Amino acid sequence: MTDAGIGDYFISDVDEGLDEDDELLSAPVVVPVAAPAPRPVPEAPVAPVPQPVVPAAQPVASATPRSATAAATVRPQAAARQATREERLVAALDTLMEHSQDVQAAALVSLDGFTMASALPEGMQEDRVGAMSAAILGLGERAAAELGRGHLSQVFIEGAGGYVLLMAAGDRAVLTVMSSPDSKLGLVLYDMRDTAEQIGEILR
Repeated sequence: MTDAGIGDYFISDVDEGLDEDDELLSAPVVVPVAAPAPRPVPEAPVAPVPQPVVPAAQPVASATPRSATAAATVRPQAAARQATREERLVAALDTLMEHSQDVQAAALVSLDGFTMASALPEGMQEDRVGAMSAAILGLGERAAAELGRGHLSQVFIEGAGGYVLLMAAGDRAVLTVMSSPDSKLGLVLYDMRDTAEQIGEILR
């Protein structure tokens, strides 16, 4: 017997030795038949999605010139150390002795006899030069004031072995120079005035 929607089944004959009243004769045996497996539906091929083409990055030209860039990457050298006041005073005395060959020694002495800078030959003591320069300066200022000569500008001492010249260097120091007997005093005094002006600027 065929029933649409349930499937095919059939009745199996039982053994002839069984009675007609047996339950096996009255109950049909239903054998289900497995439905055929559905055929797999082939998947449609998926078209590849086109990827956007990204252009290669081009090097960006720097707006700064190459020379300026190189200069910016180089660390600036450390600035030259500024010379101290004492070093500048010594340099002024050294320049005086280099420009004037007649100058044998030079010293810068404060009004109280302290030697601020000196360029003296070996064997000549700074303390003694400073003390004598202060004494000569004090005596000269007193003599100039007592004799009505005004403010002392320079002191000139001539000896058998040469000259000792003292000149004011600003308001705080005096420049002492010793020269040879045959020196040209005009040139020595000219160089001393130039050096005294430089020293006066340094001591301000």
